Amino acid sequence: MVRFAGLSCGAAALVVLLGVPTSSQAQELLAPSGDSVEANGQPLTPVPAVAATPVRLADRRPVALLPLYASFVMLQALDLHSTRYALDRGAVEGNPVVKGLTGTTVGMAAVKAAGTAGVIFFNEKLRTKNKAAAVGLMIATNSMMAWVVQHNYRSVR
Repeated sequence: MVRFAGLSCGAAALVVLLGVPTSSQAQELLAPSGDSVEANGQPLTPVPAVAATPVRLADRRPVALLPLYASFVMLQALDLHSTRYALDRGAVEGNPVVKGLTGTTVGMAAVKAAGTAGVIFFNEKLRTKNKAAAVGLMIATNSMMAWVVQHNYRSVR
């Protein structure tokens, strides 16, 4: 059985790329105060900090994008696995860009990681201009990668 340990690394990379807050960042911030006790001797209660600039509704990420990003990362990992699986069983790499890297899994993983990060970065830039196009691009990209993965696995039957 072939075991691919990079799946958790891919999920961690997605968290880093998308800027999901860590547990220390997600805690409530205290309002700045000189004293921790009011004039009457009662302790102050924590007050959540208010953002300096409110997030506009137009700047919010569409709900569908995060699951599409996660599935894209998983499809890239599956593509790496299915490519290695097919190559180990006699198949030949058809992509001329990675044909020279077929001898090393690390090289293929690096190219996959860079490509994945590039697609997500480009899509985040596109999202600020056209949310529907960003969602459509990720749906098309995921569909293409799903076809590539199934093709890789079917090629060695």
